[in-house]
Amino acid sequence: NNGINVDELQMLTKHTKRKQQYPFTVFTLGRICYQKNPELFNQIAEALPDIHFLWIGGGELREKLTAPNVEVTSWVEREMALAYSLNGNVFVLTSLWEGLPLSLLESMYMKKVCRVSNVIGNRDVIHHGINGFICNDLDDYVKAIKFCKNNDTSNLINNAYEEVLTVYNTTVIARKYEKIYEERLNG
Repeated sequence: NNGINVDELQMLTKHTKRKQQYPFTVFTLGRICYQKNPELFNQIAEALPDIHFLWIGGGELREKLTAPNVEVTSWVEREMALAYSLNGNVFVLTSLWEGLPLSLLESMYMKKVCRVSNVIGNRDVIHHGINGFICNDLDDYVKAIKFCKNNDTSNLINNAYEEVLTVYNTTVIARKYEKIYEERLNG
C-alpha cells in the first residue's frame, strides 16, 4: 500500500467525537513490539512527566511502558483508535524501522504534529522542520515535543495535511497510475 484512502478517513473522522480529556497529549498507535521501540517511548514520557502520553494498541512488550504518565488503551476498534488520535496533540513514532507507516499518514491527515524516528519510511514522509520533525535520540524527541507545546505549529500541520492530500491519497495515486497506463497504451 502506497497511501491512505482519504475519502474513507474523512468519513470516519467526520463522525468521531472529539473530547479532550487532557490539556496536551502525545500519542502513538500500533502494536507494542520491538519494532515500535516502546522503551524509547517510555523514556520520552519519563523525561516529560507533566505531559500525558498515550499508546493506542497492545502487544507483547506492554510491560516496557511503566512511566506513570503513560496510558495504554490495549486493542480497540478502528473508530475508537481514531477518536483517541483526534484527541491527541502530537503523534510520535519511535520505530526502529518502518515501511510506509499508515498511522503516520493518518495523523498527518488529522492535522497532528508528527515526530518520528530517523529511519527509512519515516524519512520518506517527514521533511524535518517542514511537515514534522525527524528525531535521532531521546533529546531530539524531548526538544521537539516541548517546541510543539510552546509554539505555533500550524505551518507544519498544514504542510503535512497538504502532502497527504496530494501525494499519499490513494485516489491521487490511482489517477497517476491511470495516466501512465493511458500514455503507454496511446503512445
